[in-house]
Amino acid sequence: MLPKDFELEKSTVWSFKSRGSWATHNGNYRGNWSPYIPRNIILRYSNEGDVVLDYFCGAGTTAIECKLLNRNFKGFDINSHAIELTKRNLEFGYDASLFNPCITADVGDARYLNIESGSIDLICAHPPYSNIISYTADNPDDLSGLDINSFLEEMNKVAIESFRVLKEGKHCVILIGDMRKNKNVVPLGFWVAEKFTSNGFEIEEIIIKRQHNCKTTGFWYKNSIKYNFLLLAHEYLLVFKKQEKISDDKPESGKELACAHKTKTIKKLISKDIALEAKTVWVFPDKSWFKNSLSNLAIRYSEDNLLFINDFSFNPKKEKKYNLIILSGKKSLENNLDSILNCLNPDGILAVFCEDKRLGTGHICSPAMETEKLLRDHKSLKIKEIIVVAHNGIDTEPITNNGQEKYLDINHKYIIIYKKT
Repeated sequence: MLPKDFELEKSTVWSFKSRGSWATHNGNYRGNWSPYIPRNIILRYSNEGDVVLDYFCGAGTTAIECKLLNRNFKGFDINSHAIELTKRNLEFGYDASLFNPCITADVGDARYLNIESGSIDLICAHPPYSNIISYTADNPDDLSGLDINSFLEEMNKVAIESFRVLKEGKHCVILIGDMRKNKNVVPLGFWVAEKFTSNGFEIEEIIIKRQHNCKTTGFWYKNSIKYNFLLLAHEYLLVFKKQEKISDDKPESGKELACAHKTKTIKKLISKDIALEAKTVWVFPDKSWFKNSLSNLAIRYSEDNLLFINDFSFNPKKEKKYNLIILSGKKSLENNLDSILNCLNPDGILAVFCEDKRLGTGHICSPAMETEKLLRDHKSLKIKEIIVVAHNGIDTEPITNNGQEKYLDINHKYIIIYKKT
């Protein structure tokens, strides 16, 4: 009835190789999430007796966990078949003398909830991706059938409604992933996050949920190298918090990547003997993550013709052109974008290292999201990949609350890949 040897996740990279099959959990409903995810969220961000809302409840994964963990649950889905599955999956025995939560599941629309304002303790939801899996064939209100722009417009309504029904100081947690179109990544995760932050939410955590259903051997590995693309292998678990007052706290200034290398020394770090990564998540030991990341970038994109910029001043050689320019952070980009692009060959690659920063309030500032927004409409650059580099080391001391760690340890970075057109 319960998962064996379960432990709460402590860092920002979550990896569940076993999907989870306790109680009535199963993977028969396409697109549903692993029960390890809502279990972690519910235990971390709610208490027994709280009211948990899932307005994309699907076959009831979150509902099952609420029943097991003694949380009251309100579930909605636009698909009546999903609601029937939820109710069926909730039909398992348990000791009602110990746990007796109120569990409801009804047909409903996440954009227009019949729920009292400020009545929900936790929102925990996995929305359908834009035009990936169609859950209803003939329902115009189903978000899964929309194009990207329409999907984002409707998710903006979901964000507004989420803020309305959630209590102050409580959390809304959304799982969303990126897409690929015309060989380039579509940063849907960042765009959805922007809809929620523009409607009053603060980001408390950006969690990387690794996917293990991506094959990287044989056909797919060879094509990843041949056609120079990475298999999408991660989703973003975005933890938003409804604050009474929006903070204007800023991250500390300083270098954005913990290194002090120049191009000459960078080239010495590059190893051509490594196997190229084929997914969007690169997992390396703490001591070698930077070297291994550079080696992958250089082999895949540069042909030994690269430039590394690690400070905020840039004095380019006008006659020199590069296939790959690597930036250690967003500030280099803000201050020298035109000069940098002048040094990049046509079809050249711009790689920007970014890492999330925790503010004094505990909220997250994401230079990766800021970089994507800065270059979103640039005429000469197309976003090609968003790579997550996961490593074992922790860059900052954990923030605690009464001796307990209050936030997750940040143990991932990003490399955003752009191609000059």
